[in-house]
Amino acid sequence: MLDTPAMPAGDCEKETAHKRIFKEFMAGVARSEELVDGGRQFLARFQQELDYFWRPRVPVESDVIGEIVRSDCTDRMKSYLESGCSLHCQSISNLSQLHSCEAELQGYINKVNALVEELQCLVEDAYAATLTANLSATKVLDYTVADNSMNDASHFTEEKEEQPADQLDRDSSLVMVMILVHNMLKLDYTMQEKIVMSLSLKSSSAELQSYCLMWDLRPYVDGKVMDLAWKSCP
Repeated sequence: MLDTPAMPAGDCEKETAHKRIFKEFMAGVARSEELVDGGRQFLARFQQELDYFWRPRVPVESDVIGEIVRSDCTDRMKSYLESGCSLHCQSISNLSQLHSCEAELQGYINKVNALVEELQCLVEDAYAATLTANLSATKVLDYTVADNSMNDASHFTEEKEEQPADQLDRDSSLVMVMILVHNMLKLDYTMQEKIVMSLSLKSSSAELQSYCLMWDLRPYVDGKVMDLAWKSCP
């Protein structure tokens, strides 16, 4: 009688491999969430600095403002009004802050891009592991059936009960969740990249508000799928 492969040990190895990859994948997802929060802060700061840079002149034609200016028109106030209601030193500071925010956002985009690529590699590893597991299970089943036809049915029944069909289904489900999450994060990153690339001193306040809103809403990320991913984390 031919010896059949020892299935329980192999199953544990395959299960451990999938769990390890999934845990590593979700750790990357957690890092992406932290990065998104940081990027949101940089974008909000850019909006604030640009709004301040393009703030409107003091409306001296207003009765209230006009009265204040007339009652306390110091040399400093007069110089401020003549300069277009802006201070040279403040304008330089604003420009410096804007360039700093742009650099931070570009660094953010580079980090997220690298992370999305890393998650893609983990998805491919998990997919390959699932294909290998399915192929191995098919070969073992064929081997067991052939062995059973030459020996006794009771041995086949015992071995069949040890087949990891349920585990293969769970592994396949994990891979599908990984694919969905990766695709959502990639679309989210693409949106953010377009936002960052479009930023300039000519960006309007309304435009920046829309960018901040989209960054917060993350329209491509389905919360239910993300919840399922976290619940599936072993």
